[in-house]
Order: sequence, then C-alpha cells, then structure tokens
Amino acid sequence: MKLKIIFFILILSSAVFLLTLLNNNTNSYSTIEVSSQKQIDFKQPASRIVSKKLNEMSLKEKIAQMVISSTVPENFNEDSNEFKKLEKLCSKNKVGGFIFFKGTTTDYARLSNKLQGLSDIPLLISSDFERGIKMRVTDGVLFPNAMAIGAADNPELSYKIGLEIARETRLIGVHQNYSPVCDVNNNPNNPIINVRSFGEDPKLVSRMSQSMIKGLQDGKVIATAKHFPGHGDTEIDSHNDLPMLNFSMDRLSSIELVPFRNAIEHNVMSVMIAHLSFPELESQANIPASLSPNIVQGLLIDKMGFQGLVVTDALNMKGITKYFSTAEVAVMCVNAGIDLILMPLNEETTIDAIEAAVLNGSISAERIDRSAEKILKAKEWLGLFENRMIQDADVYKNINTPEASSLSQQIADESITLVKDENGVLPFRNAIGKSTAVITISEGGEQDNTAFLSSVIPDYFNSAVYFSANTNSADAMLESNIESLANTEQVVIAVYAKVRYGTGKISISQKNIEIINRIKGLNKNIVIISFGNPYLLKEFPEVPAYICAYGDSDVSINAALKAITGAIKFKGKLPVSITDQYKFGAGILK
Repeated sequence: MKLKIIFFILILSSAVFLLTLLNNNTNSYSTIEVSSQKQIDFKQPASRIVSKKLNEMSLKEKIAQMVISSTVPENFNEDSNEFKKLEKLCSKNKVGGFIFFKGTTTDYARLSNKLQGLSDIPLLISSDFERGIKMRVTDGVLFPNAMAIGAADNPELSYKIGLEIARETRLIGVHQNYSPVCDVNNNPNNPIINVRSFGEDPKLVSRMSQSMIKGLQDGKVIATAKHFPGHGDTEIDSHNDLPMLNFSMDRLSSIELVPFRNAIEHNVMSVMIAHLSFPELESQANIPASLSPNIVQGLLIDKMGFQGLVVTDALNMKGITKYFSTAEVAVMCVNAGIDLILMPLNEETTIDAIEAAVLNGSISAERIDRSAEKILKAKEWLGLFENRMIQDADVYKNINTPEASSLSQQIADESITLVKDENGVLPFRNAIGKSTAVITISEGGEQDNTAFLSSVIPDYFNSAVYFSANTNSADAMLESNIESLANTEQVVIAVYAKVRYGTGKISISQKNIEIINRIKGLNKNIVIISFGNPYLLKEFPEVPAYICAYGDSDVSINAALKAITGAIKFKGKLPVSITDQYKFGAGILK
C-alpha cells in the first residue's frame, strides 16, 4: 500500500512539473523570471582573475580603463589616419573601451575584433541602441520608440525587446547598451527626450524600464538607466547648453528619481549621468550633475545605494565644453564618482590629467582602484577574459530575423492610440472602395520616413491620391488640390514631427499648422496621425480625429494604417497628457 502511495505521489509531482513547464513555455516572461542569469554583485570581493589583473596594471593603465573613446565603424580602413589613432588608443594609451556609431553589422563585428586584438585588456564596447541596433547599424532591427512601448504598457513585450536587442548587440561585438531612457517626460516642451521616454507617469516608466533592463541583462548586455537624475522636465537640449532643474529635492525624489530607484533595486548594472544643473544639490554655477560630487557620489551612490558602473553622458556636448577644459573635466569626473568617462575631447589629456592629480595627492590611488575593479568585474561577467572575439563572417544573416520583425510589429500594433474621433468615422469601413486623400506634412527633413508611407498606401486604399507637403511647398500643394480635397470622402493627414538632436525644436512650423487647419475646414472626415511628437494636438485642437503613433518607423506606419482601416483594433492609451481634455491614460479602444 505504501509503495502505491509513493508511486502515486511521484506521478503527481511529475505531472505538476510538466504542467509548470508547459505554462512557462506559453509565457516567456514567467520562464525568464525562473531562469534569469545572476547579475554582477559589485560589492563582493574581486575574483582571482580580476585581482591578478589589477595587481599587474600600472596606475596609468588603471586610469585608462575609465576612458571610453568613440569611433565610426562605417567602411573603416586600416590605412586611414582614423585607424592609426585607434591603434594608438588601444596599444599605447590602453583605453578601456569604445562607443560605436554608424556602420553595418559587418563593420561593427570586424572593427570590434580588430580593436580587441590590439588591446591587452579586453575592451568594453558600447553603443546607443534605445530602439534596437538599427538606430546606428544599417541592417539591424528597429523597434518603436519607448513612448510607443509605454502606450502599449505590456511589460512582457518590453522584456522581449530588451532580450532581442541584447542578442543582436552581442552578435556584433557590443557589450553595453546606453538604454533604457528612465526619464519621466512630464514637460511637453522637452526638445530632446519626448518620445524617447516611456511616458509621464513614474510608475509606468518604472514598469517598462525594469522589464527592458531585465531583458538586456538576461541577454548578457549591460543595461544603462539614463539620464540621471532625470532629463524629462527640461526645455534646453544639453547638446547645446546646460539645462536646469528648477525644483526641490522633494519633487525630484517623488517623480524623477522613482524609475532610477526602481532600476537600482532591480540590479541595473550602469547609470548614465546627465549634463544638467540641479541647484538644490549643486549650488556652484555651471556644474552639471555629471561632474557633481553631491549628485553622483552623494545622491546616487551614498543615498540611493548604487554600486554599479557610473558613466557620464558624452563629454563632447556643449553643456560641458562651454564651461570647462578637457583636463578640468577629467579630474572633476573622478572626484564626482564617475567610473566611465565617455567621449572626452582628448583621451591622452584626460588620462594625464587624472594621473597628475593622483601623483599630487588630490585624488587617491584607492579611488582609481575602485573604478578599475568595477570595470574589470563587468568585463569578467561579460565573459571577455575567456573570449573577447566574435564571429564576424556573415553576421548579418542572424540579424533582423523574421521573429524580431514580428515582435517589432506587435508592439507597434498595440501602441496606436485613438485620442479623439468626434464624428465617429474610425475605423474607415470599406476603405478600399472610397476616395481617399493621404497628405504628409513635414518640415522637409531627410530623416522623415515619408517614402515608406507613400509606398504602402495602395495596400490600404486602392483609390487613394497622395500629396506631400513641407514648409516650403505646403501652400502650393493646397491651392492646386483644394477642390479635390473638398470632394474626397476621407482625408488622412500624416504629420511628421520628432526630436532632432541639437535643434532644440520639437513642433512643426506655423505655416504647416495653418495648412492643417485649412484642410480641416474643407472636409469633416479628416484624421490626423502624429508620427512622432504626441503633443501636436495642442497646435490644432479642433481637428475631429487624432491618432498617436509615437514615431515614423515602418512598423508604426503599418500599424497606424491597419488601425485606421479596421485590420487591427486601437489598443494604446496615452502615456502622457497632451491637453487638459486628453490626459494620461486616455484612449478610445475600438
């Protein structure tokens, strides 16, 4: 009898185990929660390998580990002056790593291997892949902007995006992603964050960033929460000057710091410090957070308990270069508590200035050891001491897979937000048989994805006419087509307005706003799609129907057109408040 009972218990246990596996296989987020990889514990003593490396390194070599230089892998030529400079940085200066910019997957992989072969200590290669590697790499996958992910509010998909970005990132020889953006975008006039943020609600930003961080780090890529202590409530682009946070520490703690605190609690390995001024904690004029001991050491490390890698934002930005020399910046970085000095104007000057400060006693050798040890621990976790090289032949074949493209389209489909539809015209039923005009309104930027929109219009409207207008051509377009627009059964106006680095500009011109309002007066069945800045509705509040797509990637354009024609439902909800009437969480689901 006892044997039968034991046998029954064994069978029951096996069945429960199999059912658990089956359930986990249908929910990848649960599976990964169980099987997540151990992260670095920077507080633990250094391993034998790291200790040995540190003991073998000179003071100058330890300092050099803190310097992250930059390069453009595109069409790199080993006979060029640029490559000779890179050779010197690796072989003589012995910098700790590089940030890569424009290039193909093959360019990235080959240059990564070449530079790794020139370095005694494995290099830490990083890049800005907020939306996937195609932000920088020509043949990678591109995901929707973070604000689209916030509109979908699906942590599992955010996790999967992080995991896929990590997979592609490691394939091309990159180890650290300067992502996700943990800024709370609560200022509609912010000229640099905007759709790069998950939204205006600290809890939403925390949820989405936490999931993405986990995906990246489960994929063995160092995630970076940025831009500490929060770049969301600024109206100056730090590429141009030094923004200022003019509010209290209580306000900062209750809003801006919430996602960073959450990221730290969930083991984010790196935090990027912004070039912005916060007088509440740093009273000295023109001292940005990135160079402030009160903000980096005092707030982030001591009060918030962050033990990981602290990296500056790029040090070639005017918010820094306008006020300090390269040597001053170098010493200020170390005194502030920075580990990774990103893109200094001169690497050799940076290393020499820090060495001189150590030799004259203004910086301790132990302070340098702390950063060097953390950097080596990170490289050990990445497996670089075992194998720093990657397969660089045909790497593109494993990039932008059908599964990755499908994931990108899925998040775009879930993000499209129907903000208003006063005349109840959406979705357009039987759109194929109706006369439709599709008009693109842009500022004429070559980066606007208007060509893709025009190419797919026939897939959704077989009798559509297409007009394109920018600031210079809008008047002529309207005058020559005014009768046609008045007689068209439905009009779709696609507005392209997005963050452009260094411009300080986020909206569209007054002339284009006037054109939209004139078209509105011609036809009641008008739908505006914002392929970018969601706040545009404030510029033409009387339009009867307004949709947010949060970006103009191919998948976002497809998703918006699918929702308009009823192929998919509108599922997104506003991750930001755009007017007093249309606030955070609004969205017509149909």
